[in-house]
Amino acid sequence: MLDFLRKRRRSWVVMFFLVIIVLVFVLWGVGSNIKEPRSENIAEVNGEIISQREFELRYQKLVEFYRGLFKGALTQETLKGLNLRGVIVEELIQKRLLLQEARKLGMEVADQELMDALARVPDFQVNGRFSQNRYLQALRSNRLTPAEFEGERREQLTIQKLYDILQDAVNITEGELRDRYSLEQARVNFYFMRLSAGDFMSQVQITADEIKNFYERNREALREPLRVQVEYLAYPFDHFSSRVQVSEKEIEEFYNVQRETRFRQPKGVRLRHILFRVAAGAEPKQKETIRLRAEAALQESRSGKDFAELAKRYSEDPSAAQGGDVGWFTQGQLLPSLEKVAFALKKGATSGVVETTLGYHILKAEEAREEKTKGLKEAKEEIVRAIKAERGKSEAARAADADREQAISGKDFAQLAKEGGIPLKVSPFFSSFEALPEVGKVEEFNKIAFSLAFKEISPAIEGPNAYYLLRVKQRREASVPALEKVRPDVEKKLKETKAFELASQRANALLGQLKKEKDIKKLANEHGLAVDETGWFLRNAPEIPKIGVLQEVKPGGIAISPHQPVPDRIYSQKAALFLFAFKASQEADMERFEKEKSQLLAQALAEKKQKARQKFVDGLKAKARIVVNARSLEES
Repeated sequence: MLDFLRKRRRSWVVMFFLVIIVLVFVLWGVGSNIKEPRSENIAEVNGEIISQREFELRYQKLVEFYRGLFKGALTQETLKGLNLRGVIVEELIQKRLLLQEARKLGMEVADQELMDALARVPDFQVNGRFSQNRYLQALRSNRLTPAEFEGERREQLTIQKLYDILQDAVNITEGELRDRYSLEQARVNFYFMRLSAGDFMSQVQITADEIKNFYERNREALREPLRVQVEYLAYPFDHFSSRVQVSEKEIEEFYNVQRETRFRQPKGVRLRHILFRVAAGAEPKQKETIRLRAEAALQESRSGKDFAELAKRYSEDPSAAQGGDVGWFTQGQLLPSLEKVAFALKKGATSGVVETTLGYHILKAEEAREEKTKGLKEAKEEIVRAIKAERGKSEAARAADADREQAISGKDFAQLAKEGGIPLKVSPFFSSFEALPEVGKVEEFNKIAFSLAFKEISPAIEGPNAYYLLRVKQRREASVPALEKVRPDVEKKLKETKAFELASQRANALLGQLKKEKDIKKLANEHGLAVDETGWFLRNAPEIPKIGVLQEVKPGGIAISPHQPVPDRIYSQKAALFLFAFKASQEADMERFEKEKSQLLAQALAEKKQKARQKFVDGLKAKARIVVNARSLEES
């Protein structure tokens, strides 16, 4: 979800909410000290109440915020997955704790401090100066009152004061920074041998006693879950929409209502983007260093170098991996300072360096389109499909509800299917987490199927393409199957386990020999094994080329070097084992370190301050009495 937000970080209000959400996720984490309070309030923090009203106001605003981000695609399932209630409860608790601590220390934000902070927001400025009209207009467009926004901002500034005191003691020496850079930017190339457990399967012999013992040791892993078999009536939307007749008047009315929303294609520009990020609170010298880096990249672009490759190399935005491609934008989706530049660009043109609160940006217009509205004739086919689909879905719901009433009164599913010309199906046995192929992943279908009594009729269940009525035919309770029933699987798993053990024994024997001889190629040749190279990669990268992620690798990477060319252990990945040997290394580019030292210092310091903040919040939480109404976390 945070990745989704980062890709849409295009306005001051997004940043305003993002600051709050990120603080909660990063500094707090959801799920702390859940107990029942003495009343229907949401929570108590050291005796201070968080009211239901405060919670609901915040919840509604956050839901509206996400609806805007998702552009109408926010489903109940997605909303539930976001766990907004949990996020808000933790946000409010964290804020209470921090404000309580600030009060103890006598911290407050004066009115003038608040106004100065608001005046510095670029989106509230006209010609570089704070504009009251622009400020109020921005709040109105986001349905915020000045009292709400200023109250929230005052609390943020108070908390920031608290953090500033904490962070004043945080420092990082050049030596620490140099060591960190040397570790992170050093590149290595390793030899490796791969041993597959599958290659040892032919050597595996198993006995009846081993099979029985393996079965007994792994009974719970073999347990089969509760399964049900249902019969269900399907009411496909397209079955009902095919009967719908659409008049010319309906088409015209639909067009007139939707003309400015559905059929108007606003002026847009598709952008590539390079961001040189500036840390919050960066010193002027640091900002100037970063700006000069942006100017240098701009000159590379203007000299003919590929913009996408420059974005991959320099950009500190998530879009860097896609060559800086951030897609299409219409007016109102970008920060005003970026929007003005973006919509002035012609196709293929590149902007100068643009400053925002995030840092320094360079934009390139990949494509541009003018505003256009589809005419009625052009839109007619789409309108007919939309009306038929909407009415077909409604008719399907009505038919399902009517049939349910008849089924409750005793009419058989088979008779209802015949009369309605709709399919009656019997499912295979399935568990609560398995989707039926012909239904798809419909959470409500499974939930109801496992909650119904035998032969009880379900309510109409909405799926992506149909409504469903169902009833349970049979249930199979959870159980551990008899050995004879699962013998083939048990034998297969036992053989795989023993094959892996043989592979491990062989790998460790080879490792012992490699430690003595140090020559992996010679060793491989003696044993008829293949040797490969990883190729160059960053030593502490999470993935190793040609291999992938090895869970046993600790931060800092595999500990081998010219002085210790062979590691102390074997590494595994599923059914494969790996022996490594050092081939070569490239030290970090210290010239680049000197050039980028100020930016690296800002990043490292920001991370160290973040850890200090987290430790501080954890300390407050550990000492506090926090009581949460668990019902407040339940999504309706």
